[in-house]
Amino acid sequence: MRVTPGRLHSERLFRTAYDGVAKPIRFTQDATHTLESENASFLYQAGDGDFRFLGRYDQAR
Repeated sequence: MRVTPGRLHSERLFRTAYDGVAKPIRFTQDATHTLESENASFLYQAGDGDFRFLGRYDQAR
């Protein structure tokens, strides 16, 4: 199999985990490479022309 520079970078990116200020960024290790949703989704409440941050979806009450 011939490896190109672009292929090397994308494969490395999908194996990398990054713990950011707001949330961790990780990709699934299947063929889709989608973002893992654990601790990555947040809830907001809309009303009176404004948004209110409620927190992580799994911790909001």
